[in-house]
Amino acid sequence: MVEIFHFLFAPLVACMTMLGLFGYLGIHVIEREIIFIDIALAQMAALGSAFALVILGISEHSPFSQLLAFGFIIISSLFYAKVGRKISQISIETVIGVSYAIAAAGALFLLAISAGGDVHMEHMLTGSILWARWTDILICLAAFILVGLFHYIFRDKFHQISENYHGAVKSGINTEFWDFLFYITLGLAITLSVQIAGVLVIFSFLIIPSTFAAIFSARRKQRIVIAWMVGTTASIMGLIFSYTLDFSCGPSIVSFLGLFVILGAIFKKLKPASAVRKP
Repeated sequence: MVEIFHFLFAPLVACMTMLGLFGYLGIHVIEREIIFIDIALAQMAALGSAFALVILGISEHSPFSQLLAFGFIIISSLFYAKVGRKISQISIETVIGVSYAIAAAGALFLLAISAGGDVHMEHMLTGSILWARWTDILICLAAFILVGLFHYIFRDKFHQISENYHGAVKSGINTEFWDFLFYITLGLAITLSVQIAGVLVIFSFLIIPSTFAAIFSARRKQRIVIAWMVGTTASIMGLIFSYTLDFSCGPSIVSFLGLFVILGAIFKKLKPASAVRKP
């Protein structure tokens, strides 16, 4: 038991670090109905890393690779903020989905022409949480604390836009500017996390715990707590399952998250409906 705890302690801290921020940001993502923004931004970061690796010959763990990945995030964040909601013919979710497909195709093409591309492709999707380094975890933690403080200080603006976008526009809030800040802070967290957890796990951490929380509560504070609890539980179970059966860590965690959502939805369906009040 002590050996398992020693081996899984760093991966668990990495998971809880990411869940601490993504569990909160996921509430905003669901309210804004931009479910695929996380996987799109994560894929943009992966495209930047693939470009650095294949075209420039820079290691994916190099700070320059992460800077280039963040550069791709900045460009895509500016695009979503400036253009996404101005295209009236299609929804912003469609714009995000199309950009994700393009970024994924670009990353797959670059990795396909590189030596060992299949290994990099798997790492891009599932990451390597079991081998998370304390240096990377501490850098993520410091950055996530700063992002969390930023969102706390300006929480009224972000909450108003998330709850009622058109009402925020009518009230005179510069929604393009605050949308850009939302995307860029989310993108920063993703850029630092994608090397550890991979695209699939990051997307799951952002969306699945928040979805589970939305099933049981309409109050924001309660949703955040529920998201943290279910995310942490699924991470612990996924890590133990992965360690015990020598199974890939990322898919294991995602599978438990998905199982919790399915069971939660079934439980909610069978439970007598009760009135839920908005915050």
